[in-house]
Parts: sequence; structure tokens; C-alpha cells
Amino acid sequence: MDSARSWFKKFQHKNEKVENSPKKKKDLENAKYAHKPPIDGAEAPSTATKQKAAAAKQYIENHYKAQMKNLQDRKERRWMLERKLADADVTAEEQMNMLKFLEEKETEYMRLQRHKMGVDDFEPLTHIGRGA
Repeated sequence: MDSARSWFKKFQHKNEKVENSPKKKKDLENAKYAHKPPIDGAEAPSTATKQKAAAAKQYIENHYKAQMKNLQDRKERRWMLERKLADADVTAEEQMNMLKFLEEKETEYMRLQRHKMGVDDFEPLTHIGRGA
């Protein structure tokens, strides 16, 4: 289970600190790409291409931020349950069962989140436009 939870840590550097200041981030990005000429004499990217790249970058960043937030929320819910179980008079076996049940529910919820909604997920109530 730990390997599933920590897959994203492969992409993070432990010693690297990320500045939260948007101005500093922009300055770093501009400095990083300012001195690079176009590859093999190709044209510089058009404004539309830059906008699409920025939109894709934003989408990816939002996606991973949401994943990290969901991971943090799951950890917090588990921690709260563990704390409540520690305070309550519950046997170790019952504690393990409760934690296993929480993991099953979390897994089921994540699976439902990934499921794409389709026509088969709905039930028709009335037929419209069939005539008399």
C-alpha cells in the first residue's frame, strides 16, 4: 500500500525548495528559457502555441495538485480514525478491521471518481416525442 501512496514522491526532490511567490516563479521561468535559441533554426513558437502550452501546463499542474490534495485528505481521514480508535476501548483486531474497511471505502470512492459517466448510468423516466 505504501508503494501506491508514494508513487508521486519519485518526481519530487527532497532538497529542492519551491518558492510560493508567483513573481519569483515567473522570473525563474523567464531566465531559464530566455537564453535558448530555437532548435535547428526553426521558427520560434507562435503565440497560439505558447497559449496552448501554458494551458496544458496549467491543466497538468492542477491535476497533480488535486491528486496531492486527495492524498493528504485520505491520510488525514485515516489519522483521525486511528486517533479515535486509540482513544476508544477497541481491541486490536477490531481496529484493524475498521482501518481495512476505511481503505476499502476509500478505494471504492476513488474507483467511482475515475468512472466516466455514460448513457447506461441513467434510467429513462418518460418517453418524449413518441406521438399519440
